[in-house]
Amino acid sequence: MRNLKSIFSAIAMMALVCSCGSDSDNPMPNPTPTPPAGIFKGVIFSTSVTNPEGNNGSGYMQALPDMLPGTYDNVNSIPAGFGVSPLPMKSGNVYVLPDYMGNAKAEIARYRIDAAGKWVKKGVLTIPADAAACSIVELNSEKAYVCFQGMGIVMSFNPATMTRLADIDLNSLKQEDTRVAPAAMVIRDGKLFVGLNQMNSQYMPVRNNIELAVIDTKTDKVEKHIVNTTLGLCFATRPIDPQSIFMDENHDIYINCIGSFGFVPEYHGGIVRIKNGSTDIDPDYCIRCDQTEVLGLPTKYADFFGTVCYGGNGQLYAYANSYGLDPKGYENPYLSQTNVPVVIDLRQKTVSVIKGMEISNPQGVAIGRYKNLMVFGSANKKANGFYTYNPVTHEVSGPVMQVKGHPCFFYSFAD
Repeated sequence: MRNLKSIFSAIAMMALVCSCGSDSDNPMPNPTPTPPAGIFKGVIFSTSVTNPEGNNGSGYMQALPDMLPGTYDNVNSIPAGFGVSPLPMKSGNVYVLPDYMGNAKAEIARYRIDAAGKWVKKGVLTIPADAAACSIVELNSEKAYVCFQGMGIVMSFNPATMTRLADIDLNSLKQEDTRVAPAAMVIRDGKLFVGLNQMNSQYMPVRNNIELAVIDTKTDKVEKHIVNTTLGLCFATRPIDPQSIFMDENHDIYINCIGSFGFVPEYHGGIVRIKNGSTDIDPDYCIRCDQTEVLGLPTKYADFFGTVCYGGNGQLYAYANSYGLDPKGYENPYLSQTNVPVVIDLRQKTVSVIKGMEISNPQGVAIGRYKNLMVFGSANKKANGFYTYNPVTHEVSGPVMQVKGHPCFFYSFAD
């Protein structure tokens, strides 16, 4: 019988994700002033290099003045946590978390990038060794939040001084037979919405509940425990994908629910929303993976959406995982070719394969935005690198940048 804990760890660590930026769509009640001229306007990306089995490895991150075609090794990189995403902010801060499973020094580093593309470490925050830090959002220049999956805690801290402010304990929100693990977050109207992963000892859900905590950012107190049992989904947000909860132009919040990562058929993944002005999950809106056919996908249905990135105008770009695409999909979830680039129309509630894109393993699933293009990192049978997709012309190009390792993260500071 499959070891579910091992499999979840594999997926959680190996499906290293790219985001559009951890707070790229968040209004900031007290935003950091616009940095002066001469700030970095390039791109950053990261790669992972694994052992032959794909179950462990190292992460690397580097900066370029632009998305410059070429082949890149990791000589000019700095270390990045394995199994977690780097976290760039609108303020210009870039946070680097330790390895998700604790195989690195237990500290969060804050970097800035100067105009020449040089990484400048601005501070370090020591955290507990078993914290499993997974997500950060900034409220303003003096307060940010980080989730500790391993402890059931959201911690507020001062990003300028990299010092702890308060612990917000969410363990009282756990279910009888699970522990609560705070995951990806978003801030709207002064409220911090925190996705809650309810998991058993095998790191799996045990019921189709969609759950979030709502925290008042003025008091750092829990205001509400959101629970939905009617839509048939669970595991709200992917902890290592900061864009698995995001806002659109209407300030509606969308949540990517992971379900059971496709391993327990009765626990489902998909997309739900919380409408502007509400703190309840919309009971009339749902894109459920097991009930929504993916146009152009040979297996018809996705198991879950591993990585998502909102591109605007109701279009959500994602990697859809379908184990049926690879004969060894379940046997080797670390390196199997099971992830397909798709576009999800949030308004029409449809999902379509992006023609011309390659199928990737779950470690090369970066998605980001670069000017008017979407960028997909892919570790496929032909190449490891970053491809571009034009949403208007539907043109696919690449790999524009080839890399050593698995392209697991991409972010552009360009306007």
